[in-house]
Amino acid sequence: MGHARSTTLACLLLAAVAWLLTGAADAWTLVGVPRDSIEQPAAERSTGRMPWGDRSPGEPRLLPVPSAPDDRSGDPSRHPFASPWRHLQGDLSRWERGLFADATDGRWDEHSLLGAALIASGTLDADALRRYEARFDEIVAELEEPGPLAGSPRGRAQALFERMHGRILTGGYQIDATDLTLALDRGRFNCVSASVLFNCLAKRFGLSARGLEIPGHAMSRLVLLDGPIDVETTCPDWFRLMDDPKKQAELLEKTIGTRLAAQSASAERREVSDVELVATIYYNRGVDLLAQKHFAEAAAANAKALRLDPSSTTARGNLLATINNWAVDAGSAGRYAEAVELLRRGIALDRGYETFQVNYVHVHSQWIEELCGEDRFREALDLIARAAQDPVDHGYFARARLDVSRRRARAHLETGRMEGSIRALSADY
Repeated sequence: MGHARSTTLACLLLAAVAWLLTGAADAWTLVGVPRDSIEQPAAERSTGRMPWGDRSPGEPRLLPVPSAPDDRSGDPSRHPFASPWRHLQGDLSRWERGLFADATDGRWDEHSLLGAALIASGTLDADALRRYEARFDEIVAELEEPGPLAGSPRGRAQALFERMHGRILTGGYQIDATDLTLALDRGRFNCVSASVLFNCLAKRFGLSARGLEIPGHAMSRLVLLDGPIDVETTCPDWFRLMDDPKKQAELLEKTIGTRLAAQSASAERREVSDVELVATIYYNRGVDLLAQKHFAEAAAANAKALRLDPSSTTARGNLLATINNWAVDAGSAGRYAEAVELLRRGIALDRGYETFQVNYVHVHSQWIEELCGEDRFREALDLIARAAQDPVDHGYFARARLDVSRRRARAHLETGRMEGSIRALSADY
């Protein structure tokens, strides 16, 4: 029995040396010992932290702001977000609770478009809401001062549009001026606030206007008996240049920039309801908050946008980008547990979103390297085992487990702990 034990110990030593020298998974075979003959200790309880060895996968994938994934279906039945996204919206004010309750049937019954837009813009005080609604009534009276709108529906729409720009939207275009109060107080506007305001005014003056959504842009669509007219609400001279498309395009590019102008000209335009138009306010707020790295608030804004417009691929894409960039930021700051949990949430929302998979591996590679650098090899192995249970690329974690086991055994040998090195080698089998 003693001789057999000595022989096994010698084989273990040889296997350890073979492993450390070659890093090969078949080190046991090299010394002629069947793996089934080695006793394996039970795995220790996982500490809940994560980890990688001395090979580093690629850099984290940081998504641009905003970002919408390609080839996403607008059919909410294919992406049943209703329960997953609501936990991201945070605490709702009583005004927002009322807003979402009113929107469940897809139209505003208890709110006007103006009132809903003000709430989505962040006006959550009864006195402020009444003040801005009164201000809107004053605007309507001001626009009537030159005389009543007369002529054909198109002529009345043009007169209303030009009066709106001449008397109200006098502060100029500002890309982040989504908040409707900026338009009402200072005349500053962007495509969303200008479209919302024009549609509110159109309704007050007996015209029918709807919202149009393009990725990264919003417009209005006048519904007339002789056909619809799409209106770039950021361009004061839009109607005057209706018969000159080239000058219209030049004006739009000058106002909102080359990229958005190109998108407006080429992208498919989606007609949206008043409820869905208000969703673009939340979406735009999410874009601005993400650019400022206010990740929780950005996720909440996009979750609210998706409650009002579940088929919005832009809001959905920006929510996924927010979760991803939030996780990358947390991982870069060494908050690995937070990063991993965020990526797990993201994978639960969309298992096919490749960027989550890439960054899930990257964050673990950072964490494993840190643990191994502190000689916390057991934790690294436990956490690799835990991560390998998630729906991600298991090939990476299999390689990481072998690498960490080899580094652990080498560390024991370097400190003269031969028995620990043997245990490290056999534990992996």
